[in-house]
Amino acid sequence: MDNNLFLFFIIIIPILFVLFAINLFLFYSKLKLKRVIINTLSSTNSKIIDKNRVEHTSIKNSSWLSKKLKYAGFSMKGAEYSFILISIIFSFLISAFIFFIAKSKIIFLFAFLIFIFLPYLFLVKLIKTREEEFNTNLKGMIDKVTSMMKSGVGFEQALKKSILTCKSKLTQDVFNIYINEKAIIGEDKCFEKMFDIIDSKESRIFYLTISIGRKSGGKFSNTLDTLRKTLQDQGEIKQEITSSTKEIRVGTYMIIGLIVFTYIMMNNALNNSLNAHFFGSDIGKIQMFFISLWVAFGIFINNLLRVFIIM
Repeated sequence: MDNNLFLFFIIIIPILFVLFAINLFLFYSKLKLKRVIINTLSSTNSKIIDKNRVEHTSIKNSSWLSKKLKYAGFSMKGAEYSFILISIIFSFLISAFIFFIAKSKIIFLFAFLIFIFLPYLFLVKLIKTREEEFNTNLKGMIDKVTSMMKSGVGFEQALKKSILTCKSKLTQDVFNIYINEKAIIGEDKCFEKMFDIIDSKESRIFYLTISIGRKSGGKFSNTLDTLRKTLQDQGEIKQEITSSTKEIRVGTYMIIGLIVFTYIMMNNALNNSLNAHFFGSDIGKIQMFFISLWVAFGIFINNLLRVFIIM
């Protein structure tokens, strides 16, 4: 009976996963056109927007992990080594706890290799949160600067006022580099230092707009107003995509709920034999671990594709 139950789960879970992948692919195909629109709005051939080309000299010599940590706000010396140490300790503690429950060296090894990457996922999430906070406040600042310039206020003065009224400390810290150091190191170097702190495509577009506005004729406020409308349209499209991708998450949780419900019903029908196998035997614990790992992997891929679609 144990073999039949094991075969049941080995068959049903891949089928559910394949159905989920098919639905995800179909949904992704529908959103492909919207992604093209967003990339058209926010991309350019300029070196300023290409974040792989424009980097400050100090960050060029830094490691890949060090760049990520700087984007997340950790710029202290030796931050990458501390992060690696924290990842190892965190993974070991979680794996030891799982080993205490499952009593399996195989599970301990796999758990350690999996959970060692969990702090990095939190790091990526933190970078994304900081980027969203900065971009949201940047759009508000551009609105204020555009309005003040149309009223006759100069760009520098309008920018300073918008920074002072900004509620985000992160955005204030980034733009204070421009305000405080522009007269010393120049505008280009200031923005390069800003790009080291925050990984934002919108900030690169803002810099490009400033450069074009200063060098081209006409009213600078009109150039900023065009940027404001472009970022607003881009934000509306992203919001629409975000709302649409919530359907994927609902479908994912429905599949998980179906699996849990099926397990409970079968366990009751078989007089608690499923619990006895999956939680009372060594081989059952290993099987349950990999089943849970499979489900968690599906959720992770779902969230990863959702973020990729929005970006």
